[in-house]
Amino acid sequence: MASMITIAIGLATVALLWFFFRPPFGKNMVRLNTDQRVVALTYDDGPNPPYTDQLLDVLAKHNVKATFFMIGNRIERHPETVNRVIAEGHQVGNHTYSHPLLGFLPPFCIRREIERTDDLLQQYGIATDSVFRAPMLTRFLPVAYVLAKLDRTHISCNVWSWDWTTQNPDKIAKTVLKKTLSSTGAGSIIVLHDGKAENKKANRSGTIEATDRIITALKQDGYEFVRLSDVS
Repeated sequence: MASMITIAIGLATVALLWFFFRPPFGKNMVRLNTDQRVVALTYDDGPNPPYTDQLLDVLAKHNVKATFFMIGNRIERHPETVNRVIAEGHQVGNHTYSHPLLGFLPPFCIRREIERTDDLLQQYGIATDSVFRAPMLTRFLPVAYVLAKLDRTHISCNVWSWDWTTQNPDKIAKTVLKKTLSSTGAGSIIVLHDGKAENKKANRSGTIEATDRIITALKQDGYEFVRLSDVS
C-alpha cells in the first residue's frame, strides 16, 4: 500500500511539473506556418549599440529583414537605434521591460513587464499587441496564463544559435546551419542575440559575423528571409 501511495505521489508530482513547465494551453509559435523555403532571423536583448547598428549593416548588405525582440529599459536608453531598426523595415517585438525570469513571477508582475514595453513601443507606432517573446523562452505556467488572458502568442523557435555561450562565429554559424537544414528549414525561426540580459554591455561581433555567413549559406541553398509578420 505504501509503495502504491509513493508511486501515486511521484506520478502526481511529475504531472504537476509537466503542467507548470509545459502548459497545455495558450498559443506558442515554434516555427512559421509555411512549407515554403523561408526562415525568420530573430534577435533578442537589444537594442545594443554599436553592435545592433553593425548587424543592421550586414542585414542591409544582403537586403534581409529580421525581427528584433527588444528590452524596454534598453529602448529607453537607445531610441536612435530603435528608430533605425524601424526605418529600415525590420519588425520589432516585446521582450519585457527588464528581462526577468518571468516563469517564477506572479501574474501581475508578468503583465506589468509586458505592458511597460508595450507602452514604449506604442510611442514608435508599434501596436500594443506586437509579437512577444519571454526571456530565455520560459513560457512556464504563469506566463502562458497571462498571455492567454491577453490573447497573445508566445514566439518561441526551433533553431537555437547558442550565441549567448560563445562568440565564435564558426560555432554559431555551424550550429544554426546544421539545425536549420536538418529540420528541412521551411519556416524555421532562428534565435540570435544582439544584446545581453541584465542590462550589461555585450560584444556581439561573433553574432554579426555569423549572421553574414548564415545568410550567405542559406541564400545559396535557395532560402529566403522573412519577418514574423510576413507569414500569417
